[in-house]
Amino acid sequence: MCSLQESLPPPSSGTVTIAERNGDLIHKPEDELATQIALNLQGIRLPKVEASVETLASLAVHESAQSAFLPNKGDISLWKQVWYSYKENGVNGMLQEMTEDSTDVPWLLSGLAYSCLAAVKAVSQLQGSIYPHMTLSREELISEFSRVRDWEESEIRASAWHPHTNKTAVAWKDDSVKIYTVGSDVIPTLKHRHQKGVSCLAWKPFAAGILAVGCQSCVLIWHLDPSSLSTRPSASSAQQISHQTSSPITTLAWDPRGQLLITASPWDTTMRVWNVPMGASYPVGRGGGGGVSLLQWSPDKSRVLAATPSAVFRVWETHTWTCEKWTQLSGRLQAACWSPDSRTLLFCSAYEPAIYSLIFNDPKDGPITAGTGGALTATQLADLTEVTFEVDFEEIKIGGLIQDMVWDPTGERLAVLFQKTDDEDHNDNVIALFNTRLQPVLELIPCGFIQSEPDEEPALISFQPNFDKGALLTICYKSGNVKFIPLLFIPSRSLLDNRRPPFQALNGGSSHGRNIELFSLND
Repeated sequence: MCSLQESLPPPSSGTVTIAERNGDLIHKPEDELATQIALNLQGIRLPKVEASVETLASLAVHESAQSAFLPNKGDISLWKQVWYSYKENGVNGMLQEMTEDSTDVPWLLSGLAYSCLAAVKAVSQLQGSIYPHMTLSREELISEFSRVRDWEESEIRASAWHPHTNKTAVAWKDDSVKIYTVGSDVIPTLKHRHQKGVSCLAWKPFAAGILAVGCQSCVLIWHLDPSSLSTRPSASSAQQISHQTSSPITTLAWDPRGQLLITASPWDTTMRVWNVPMGASYPVGRGGGGGVSLLQWSPDKSRVLAATPSAVFRVWETHTWTCEKWTQLSGRLQAACWSPDSRTLLFCSAYEPAIYSLIFNDPKDGPITAGTGGALTATQLADLTEVTFEVDFEEIKIGGLIQDMVWDPTGERLAVLFQKTDDEDHNDNVIALFNTRLQPVLELIPCGFIQSEPDEEPALISFQPNFDKGALLTICYKSGNVKFIPLLFIPSRSLLDNRRPPFQALNGGSSHGRNIELFSLND
């Protein structure tokens, strides 16, 4: 088991991390950033992500977007108002509308609405005593279970790389979603009247332009033409799928073959498995746990992780849709990621600074006769308890509870984003980076900390799935800025297979057999 004490100390104040080369993180002073970033990104084509003037202007408005579309009660009938409240806020909102407009509602219906509302509140209080998240509002619920740190205040609400092409989707605070593509000045902006409270995005595998957007009341499936020059796709390009009990959507995931879409909500104990072309869904779930807060497909499609808002998570096998559950966590499962071979699941709790692993059987080794083939108990791999480093004669605290962690597609780099604290001496804005080994035994090796520019707070991290020069870490900041950190290395699999290194073009020479030219750094 490793700890942060084994890591190299963070860079000194005034320096920023720009890349990794030959296993070493490169930190440069702020005044050299433009030159050094251009040098390290030479040969790497990346989309340019930035908030437009229109987006920034809308973010400056404190009034919610929903208020701009509220109907004028004097122009529509009471029953249309009730129906609108039901569509926007569910049964509770409908009953609230009927009790507030009691003068226009027949006394019998008004009395019935009062009684039903009192019963709903009693049930909510009972549920809230068992599952506190049941008492949260929709926006509070999304903020609580979003991967984004400080979702309510962050300018970026979600992001997703396309699995096969060099483009990314970013959801902004004004509920618009923009598509950024390398080599294209056309930035499609997706807007829809039901696209409110965007919490998650996912591109469909093996499809050029199908994007799933998780919202407060539904999931929107955008069908985009990659060759189109339109910057405002029509709302008719979006297919709306929803289920009455499954909202708000806080997590969704396409299966690796792009055939099924799974969606879930912390308010619903079942997850919905969708056949998107048919618009039909099948409920899958077990009672207990209080809902589903996180979904993760394994890369081979054989298993699905389903975390709950309580100290329980399940792993489903997708052949017969049976599951096994693990309990006795110190709190709800906060973040998780699968290894590229689908045999290892890394996860962490929301209330314990540690990373655990579960090992699963390989389906190639033989059929799994019962359950999911997972280990009975989890193994602690890393202790991320807060540690103190002395940098430039100052003490800096790093570590603690984990907000999110991501594993790159090669299985050799793991990035960890910490939760925000109120301690002024604690550096919340660094990202811990680990080297990972799957063979002969699973191992995490701390290799340093990625430091951002001053006054920037990382809100969301991810790895580009199709980067061929090692790994590309994407950092979305609370301010709306996006930064790319190239981690340039030769994957172990390439060395073992004696292949041509995937990024030889960047070094400008041939590399066959043992004649492998590593990256060099010119200071």
